[in-house]
Amino acid sequence: MTTASAEIIRTQLPRELRQLLNGLRGQLRRYSLLSGALGIVIAAAAVFWVTMALDSGWFALQHLELPVEFRIVLLLLMLVGSVFLFCHGILIPLLRRFHDHDLAVLLERCFPEYQDRLITAVEGARGLSANGPLVAGMLTRTVSDAAMLARSTYPGDVFDPRLLRRRSWVAVLLVLSITGFGAVRPDALPRWWNAFVRCESVYHTRTTRLDVRVVAQPGDRRLSFRTENDRQVYLHPRGNDLELELTVPEGNGSSGRPWVVPDRVRVHIRRSDGTTSRTWVSANSGRMFRFVVTRLQGDVELELLAGDFRTRHPLQVRSVTPPSIDTLLLQCEYPAYTQWNQLRATEVPVAGSESALPIGTSFRIEAKSGKPLQQVRIVTDAYEITGDANASRIIRKNGNGSSTDGPAVLSEDGRTVMAAFFLTSTEDEAASVADNREQSAVIDPAESLPEEASPAATRGCRIASNTSVRFFLHDTDDVLSTRPQFFRVRGIPDRPPTIDVRLVGVGNAITRRAAIPFAGSVRDDYGLRSAGFEFVVDDETQWRPRPFSEPLTRDTAEYVLGGSHSSASVSGDAFEVFRVQPLDLTEGQTLSLAVTATDGCTIGGANIARGNPLLFRIVSNEELLSLLYTREISLRRRFEEVVHELQQARDDLAFHEQVARRLENPADEDIRSEDHIGLATCATRGGNVLRRQMNELKSILLGFDGIIRQLINNSVPPARLSETMKESIVMPLEEIVEHDLPAADHTLSRFRVAAVSREPATLLVIESEQAVGQVIARLKLVLDDVKDMAEFHEALSDLKALLEGQKRVLEDTKQLRRRRLIDEL
Repeated sequence: MTTASAEIIRTQLPRELRQLLNGLRGQLRRYSLLSGALGIVIAAAAVFWVTMALDSGWFALQHLELPVEFRIVLLLLMLVGSVFLFCHGILIPLLRRFHDHDLAVLLERCFPEYQDRLITAVEGARGLSANGPLVAGMLTRTVSDAAMLARSTYPGDVFDPRLLRRRSWVAVLLVLSITGFGAVRPDALPRWWNAFVRCESVYHTRTTRLDVRVVAQPGDRRLSFRTENDRQVYLHPRGNDLELELTVPEGNGSSGRPWVVPDRVRVHIRRSDGTTSRTWVSANSGRMFRFVVTRLQGDVELELLAGDFRTRHPLQVRSVTPPSIDTLLLQCEYPAYTQWNQLRATEVPVAGSESALPIGTSFRIEAKSGKPLQQVRIVTDAYEITGDANASRIIRKNGNGSSTDGPAVLSEDGRTVMAAFFLTSTEDEAASVADNREQSAVIDPAESLPEEASPAATRGCRIASNTSVRFFLHDTDDVLSTRPQFFRVRGIPDRPPTIDVRLVGVGNAITRRAAIPFAGSVRDDYGLRSAGFEFVVDDETQWRPRPFSEPLTRDTAEYVLGGSHSSASVSGDAFEVFRVQPLDLTEGQTLSLAVTATDGCTIGGANIARGNPLLFRIVSNEELLSLLYTREISLRRRFEEVVHELQQARDDLAFHEQVARRLENPADEDIRSEDHIGLATCATRGGNVLRRQMNELKSILLGFDGIIRQLINNSVPPARLSETMKESIVMPLEEIVEHDLPAADHTLSRFRVAAVSREPATLLVIESEQAVGQVIARLKLVLDDVKDMAEFHEALSDLKALLEGQKRVLEDTKQLRRRRLIDEL
């Protein structure tokens, strides 16, 4: 039926056309579903083969699984692609609405015989405008013709079955290939699943495996790499050899077959500076390979390849500083008699490899390490101490090898090594020390110790002097020191006191009233307990003591003989006097005299020292004067030689006075360069002579002073004799040596400077000649006094000879009378 209106004409779509359109709509949905499913199957199979080929190629080249991150990205892409294909090929076509107009257009294109009738019928059902009286009839006729054509039209003819058929064959072939591959390689499909779905880190089945261990020194310790952030890491001491032990384990692998031993192993080294190297290692035994990097200094990464085995991540070897001792400090408690606990620091830093301490010192070692330690071993000649921050074990190295539990040898932070020792003199004495301690290897804290004892004395091993203390360190990086660090403790034995004394103003011949002066000092390392004289007369065997005039302050380190009352000698020495008169000796007797000292050592007993004994012979005053006269004659001859040398120097200056005048006259034609040289030589020669004779006069002065001292110390009468010699000889000589000679030398120095500079020097020559002449004049006056004194001594000597002659005559007279009396009887 046709419903017409003034403007719009609508027709009813016939049943044939409705069935045709609905049939095409169903065919489209079935075609899209089947095509989308086949596309998904083809894409999945293609992805399987591509990923399988990629994995196999990568494993063939690298012997490694594909990176997990890469496989995760592939999985995400596969999921995204699967969702996209499902939505685009299946879900969207199923949910899509196909309009009648679109379906009519598709049919019109596939079946040209409709000649737009089907589209017109569909448009007429939606309504067309009526522009004339013939429109309605023509529309009805068009719809009727379209319905007749629809009866003979099959909707499936719209689709090309060849495309769908090709997709089906491709899908079937791909599925069959995967099925066949899975039948031939049963492990392939699970491997692909584990690799690209489960994304496992290891999914390949290998036939070779290497167990890697490090042979660490000392002791050839086998260490394994430790895991840090999924990496295998080993901390290696810098500078040592890196030795790897690569072993193929025995037994079967995951495939159920024995592990295959490869012919060689490839080691790829990558250093921290970017350089690389590659080495092939052959087996040195059945299943073991060894690889060594000598003196490794920096970090390296190692990759191992053997058969189908390869390290998943490079083995990282980090070079670390071996454990070492940075600073060494000794907390000391010195023996009480040394007084070092009050006078010196008890904390002694060890700067080198040796430290010296007094015998009997208790000391505690505090060694600071640059790295935290987990264990330490301290080795001496007699003990071995092994411990950590909790406890230690002390093992004796003697025959029985006994051991003792000890305190902790490490601080809580592991950076300080602590150990206590007691220093003895020898190895044998280490078991018996004179300190009221038990005969044990370890000083136990339960022993009775002084209340003021420091912690260093509470516990410690006794060690002998010159013992090396060696430290073997084991740090928290599991690195052991290959070379022990050591220091030597040297014991300072308490030596006997040092006696450094000499005679002052006395010789080996003395009178019975002599006072023997000793100058010098007595010293000891730690302090003196007593000091004094010891003497024997003639053939006595027992030394008799006599104390010094001043008492000795106990524990003083140095005693100066007569330190509070100096003598008036030229040398200015202080002295201690031994008076002979109280011994009431006679002429001809001998006296042996020595200085002795005793120290305050309490370990092994006090040390006693005795100086070299001096032998004195008791003589008369006359004999002593005769001996002194001989010395005086020698000094006088030397005195005369000094005067003679100075006279020659003065004459030389007088001769060169004319040379100096000639050099100052430019008109003189005889001026030569030799004159300048001669004048300079004269000045230099005169200065040398003056200084040499000055030294000789000082020696002569000391000689005369010694004679005077002997006269005084031996109480030789008359007392005025020594005073006269001092006033007439010694004091004038002192003034000449201290004033006149230096003034003359200064004048000669000015003359020498002028002569070398070739400046006018006549006046300086005259001044030098006058200064030397003045010295000679004063020396001659002293020499006259010396000669007068010699005449006095000659008179005394003659008087002595006369007295001795009288004694002989008297003795002969007595003998003659005795013989006559015997004859008369």
